[in-house]
Amino acid sequence: MAQLAATLPQRRSRLATPLWWVMLLSSLAVVLYGVTYFIAVPHDAHFARYIFPLRLHIAGGMGALLFGPWQFSEKLRARALNLHRWMGRFYLLEVALGSSAGFAMAIVSEEGLPTHLGFGTLAVLWFFTGLQAYLKIRKGNLDAHRQWMIRNFALTLAAVTLRNWMPLMLFALHWPFRPTYITVSWLCWVPNLLVAEWLIRRRISNNINATVIR
Repeated sequence: MAQLAATLPQRRSRLATPLWWVMLLSSLAVVLYGVTYFIAVPHDAHFARYIFPLRLHIAGGMGALLFGPWQFSEKLRARALNLHRWMGRFYLLEVALGSSAGFAMAIVSEEGLPTHLGFGTLAVLWFFTGLQAYLKIRKGNLDAHRQWMIRNFALTLAAVTLRNWMPLMLFALHWPFRPTYITVSWLCWVPNLLVAEWLIRRRISNNINATVIR
């Protein structure tokens, strides 16, 4: 029984490694794309008009994408716990910056109320889940902290999934811009959050099973 229980974390680790690399590489790709907004003013007149809050939002998102994957590195946490903590603080500060500026951008987003609500809800939940992760770790509740961090980084990855859905809808499915943008304002983060909840429930179930087996 004890041997079987010991294999559960190992199986999770083998499954988690490819996922971690996907998160890291996709995050780096979006960060490189985000750099272009600091090199020149966008050709899009709407983005050019709100370039200051847009750049704040992008800066926060870039920092969160750069540091977020490392918060889920078990090796880093085991070997350099203090570094993990400082990187976590910086990550949450970037989330606070990105979500606040993102909310400002959501208020003036193109295509009206549906995108205001879609991107606005994302910004609020991004900030809220980060705040909850911080409050839980301050209270020493590691399990709850990890759960809220999973939710939060799933929302951080909306920057990645948005850039996957937009080309698919515009160029592969040939959708017009308006329904594409409205749909993506929700599709970029709602499935992410559902997957995060599934991962959290799965982790809880595996921990319970391991305890029962022991």
